[in-house]
Order: sequence, then structure tokens, then C-alpha cells
Amino acid sequence: MKSLVPVVLCCSCFLTGCSLLSRFGYYKRPTAERASSEEAETVRFPDSFEPGMHLNGPIMEALRVAMDDFLPPGSKVKGDNDRIAECLSRWSTYDTSVLQANEDLYFVSFLPRLSRCGLDAIVLDAGATYAIDGKGRILDVR
Repeated sequence: MKSLVPVVLCCSCFLTGCSLLSRFGYYKRPTAERASSEEAETVRFPDSFEPGMHLNGPIMEALRVAMDDFLPPGSKVKGDNDRIAECLSRWSTYDTSVLQANEDLYFVSFLPRLSRCGLDAIVLDAGATYAIDGKGRILDVR
């Protein structure tokens, strides 16, 4: 009987797209797509990042914690409208703001922009604001 467990697990993984493994916290992140070498040759890197957006390590950690909780890798939003659910399942839909209140407190806000998906709809309570401490713990979510 014990020897059937791996076989059943493997079969269910193939049939369900390994959703069973993702329920246990396993998710293989896809590798980033690379542009062709011809396209890459057209890119000119800046001489300075001074005018750019600067995120220090603690801000990046607070952002990562909030992102992984709000829309975990491999997850899909469920809802009555498939187009809206698909839209809300993509990170490119959201505007994200990070506010460092002090050395040990960060607020991370996610606000959806459904117009990026070609949708003219209003969804209440689709975003969230996280309070994250300097240890990377979620203090509260609204």
C-alpha cells in the first residue's frame, strides 16, 4: 500500500498540473523570457541611475513579503467574471506604492487598474494595503 502513494501522487500531479504540490508551498518560478540578440544589441544602458527609483534592501523585503501574500506565485484569482479574474491575476494590472513610515515600519499598497486589460469595470476591494515590520512580518492588511 505504501508503494502506491508515490504513484498516486505523480499521477495526480500530471492530471492536475501539479496544483497539489503548490498547495504544499512548492512552486517553480518560470525563468524570465530573453529577447533576441538583435534586440539586445539596440539597448543602451544609462551612465547613471541617479534620476531612477531607488529601493533599499528593507523596502525590497517588505515589498516581496506583501507581494507573495497578496498574489502568491502560481495563484489565480477566482471570480464570477473570467476576464476580470484573469486581469486581477497579473502583476502588470497593479500600481504599487511603498511608504517607509520609520526604520521598522513599511506600508505597501496594491491598487488594480483594470483598464490595462482593456476592461471598463470597477471592482471593490480588489487591492490591499499591508503593514510590514522591519523583520519582514505582516502586521496588518486592509
